[in-house]
Amino acid sequence: MQSRLLKSLLMLAAVFTVGTVGYVVIERAPLWDAFYMTAITLTTVGYREVFPLSTAGEAFTVALLVSGLGLILLIATHIGRTVLEGELREILGQVRRSRMIGNLSGHEIVCGWGRMGRAVVAELRRAGRAVAVIEQDPVKVAKLQGMNLPVVAGDATAEASLLAAGIGRARGLVACLNDDARNVYTVLTARSLNPDLFIVARAGEEGAEARILRAGANRAVNPYQHGGTRLAHILLKPTVIDFVDLSLNAAETPGLELEQVRLAEGNPLAGRTLAELDLRRRCGVGVVAVWREASLHPNPEAGFRFASGDTLVVLGTREQLTGFDRFVRELAPLAAAGS
Repeated sequence: MQSRLLKSLLMLAAVFTVGTVGYVVIERAPLWDAFYMTAITLTTVGYREVFPLSTAGEAFTVALLVSGLGLILLIATHIGRTVLEGELREILGQVRRSRMIGNLSGHEIVCGWGRMGRAVVAELRRAGRAVAVIEQDPVKVAKLQGMNLPVVAGDATAEASLLAAGIGRARGLVACLNDDARNVYTVLTARSLNPDLFIVARAGEEGAEARILRAGANRAVNPYQHGGTRLAHILLKPTVIDFVDLSLNAAETPGLELEQVRLAEGNPLAGRTLAELDLRRRCGVGVVAVWREASLHPNPEAGFRFASGDTLVVLGTREQLTGFDRFVRELAPLAAAGS
């Protein structure tokens, strides 16, 4: 678009240059008078002639008027098309982005695209999750659009922005704005719009975690506290931290992965013990912990019996986890026949 506009302006300058030089050469007119004569000829304003014209000057004026006026109209068309295409492209882009968000379901919403928001979006995308971002800064919005990411340009605390991001269909929301009060308000609004939403929010000041949790967040994270704790753990337990990083970033470093599996109603694992399932031998995976009714059961024993609603923390390679999924699918018809 910019190259076309520049080309049009260069063509216009060339027409004025030819007209000015032509009058200087043919009529021996002063430079400014020649330029002024070119201007009133091409714009057809109808002013009197600046200087008397000879027959050659009149012929040049006719040629300049016929060719130059047509060229100016062509240039005006180029400029108009450039402006119209730019506006049309922006409108079509907005429609496409709205359609992208409209097609999302079970996605994650990230409020704020600062340093923390960027890290959250990058990790969610690495994990294969669909993400929509709410951002107020026009510069950041333009960057997100250039990355072909669904983005809502607006205030994350506003109900309209959350609705535009498809909050009613979303699975989770991360509020990582740089102000605790705005994060609290975002959590309150999001929770009122979707009671089932899993909400995680950033807490910057001491004591803000409690306010954010009271507002309706499932988790509140203080990045400074977590960062300091992690630095201490790296000093105290470097091998443990390396193992956790490896299991959480397996896509970058192939190896073991930690995954969570929720046993919905009717899951064939429910009602069976670890010993009965023998997951280690059959699939190669290990059940590291089980989350049940707000209680964590680490390293469950062989006699531990699973129940519907449990969330299993499972450890294994990607191939082993795939085999675990396959085992559960194969077990489902057998469980249904047995019941």
